[in-house]
Amino acid sequence: MTGRLSTAEEPRFIETPRCRIHYRRAGSGPPLLLLHSNGMSWHEFAAVMPMLVEDFDVIAWDMPGQGDSDPIPWRTGVADLAGLAHSLITALRLESPMVAGSSVGACIALSLGVQHAASIRALALVEAQFGGPAWFAAHWPVVEAMFATPTMTHEAVQKRLIGGLDDHTLARWNIDRNKAGSRGMLGVMWALREYDIVGALDALQVPTVAVFGSHGPAAESAQAMSTRVGHRVETETISQCGHFPGYDRPDALADILRRLHKRTVS
Repeated sequence: MTGRLSTAEEPRFIETPRCRIHYRRAGSGPPLLLLHSNGMSWHEFAAVMPMLVEDFDVIAWDMPGQGDSDPIPWRTGVADLAGLAHSLITALRLESPMVAGSSVGACIALSLGVQHAASIRALALVEAQFGGPAWFAAHWPVVEAMFATPTMTHEAVQKRLIGGLDDHTLARWNIDRNKAGSRGMLGVMWALREYDIVGALDALQVPTVAVFGSHGPAAESAQAMSTRVGHRVETETISQCGHFPGYDRPDALADILRRLHKRTVS
């Protein structure tokens, strides 16, 4: 498990109509926007960004309400979060970006692709839970327990990762979760619980790849998603990977993103 930062060392902020958004940026080429998981920050992609900077202008945000971005109202919905992502795209004047999101970031990316299909080149939906509101209702006690306490033990974090866990990664993990806070993270989970991911996938027209970790909690969604959307969404499974490819297999995630881009320009 690497503890290094990416080449995007300099904090950057942009004012949008709703809030100020913190982001990191590095590289050159076609724009690629990275949207992190709940309770994380741009640091989720710190290991993968250096692998992409030769091919992309890489932008990784801190989702509003988390990281170093401004707070937003509790239970802000996925569509509104996608609107904030679009505000960032507009403010930075990104032309036809490819968007990759992990977990809640995947749902934000999906909503962005549905709402603004004409301005999004392609989507990578990483570890998206396909079960929708019914799945979240059935698993809600587990969800609440996972996000009720921001600070996690070494043992608890290690169970969520495939590789080894070093002190730097553990510290960063807990810093980001405490910045988001229990109520903020649960507000995001409510947004996911209320999001109609199946309806969004049915409306999707943007070239898309759905990415799953072989050992991730969303792996069961891979077959269901493939059956539902067929050839419209490619499905890739990363071996020896859990819910967080940015930590477990940044090399494989980078390869998938490069292939997706080549598919959209060929």
